Amino acid sequence: MIAIVTDSSVGYSAAEISDRGIVTEVPLNYRLRGKNFEEKTSDKNGKFIPLEAPFGTAQPALNNFIRTFSSLVSKGCDVICIVLSSSLSGTYSSAKFAATQVGGNIYVLDSHTIGDGMHLLVDEAVNLVKAGVEFNKAVKMLEKLKNNIGIVFTVETLENLQSGGRLITKKAKTNLNFRPVFEMKNKIVFKDNTRGVRERLEEMIALIPENSRRIIVSRCGEETDVSEFTRMIKERFPSVYIHQRVVGPVLSIHVGAGAFGVAYIVNADVRG
Repeated sequence: MIAIVTDSSVGYSAAEISDRGIVTEVPLNYRLRGKNFEEKTSDKNGKFIPLEAPFGTAQPALNNFIRTFSSLVSKGCDVICIVLSSSLSGTYSSAKFAATQVGGNIYVLDSHTIGDGMHLLVDEAVNLVKAGVEFNKAVKMLEKLKNNIGIVFTVETLENLQSGGRLITKKAKTNLNFRPVFEMKNKIVFKDNTRGVRERLEEMIALIPENSRRIIVSRCGEETDVSEFTRMIKERFPSVYIHQRVVGPVLSIHVGAGAFGVAYIVNADVRG
């Protein structure tokens, strides 16, 4: 049997994990309002906005990976572990080291994405396993599939990205009526500064590939209004169901309140 391990940035609810049946989440850690927390499933984190300082995040504890891998291997499982991009976190290195300590058949995959991009990739892994694809072939297909996934997002403030060390450009700005647009493909890439709401939404939607087959609109905080953004995406992709999700505390801490974006996966042949 193949089991899938991922980290909590995937944003599954407890019901979604139960429905998939073969997924285990390892929690990321965060600090908020002077207290330390483990990120839980999306329905179990309580109220974490407003994001009052001091705040910060940390990769999962090594022992969490070791315990999770050990438990699954002892049950006779092969393990595919899919974690957030190594360009953003040490989670990948931690999971790789844990796998060497446990032994067994464990493959750790650097997703090159985060959040709803992870959600799309882990769902693909679940589908492959449930379809009976054998371990090595599933791994090869997932390594290709991750290149078909992208994220486009925007923020209201650059403070969070800057303080977390995830922003490496000085071109982005949020002064006056300007807001930046970014892409996430392995790392965060600045695309443009847009002026006004309409220009920002049009710029973001133009970055979604025409052959996208699944799209998720995500936002930081329930109160962030993405209704017009969603309507415009549906207008361009009338045959694609548009999912909506709210990101968890770890990702929220890095992008800041009011941030929103879209994750997509495109059609492409990954056989072979």
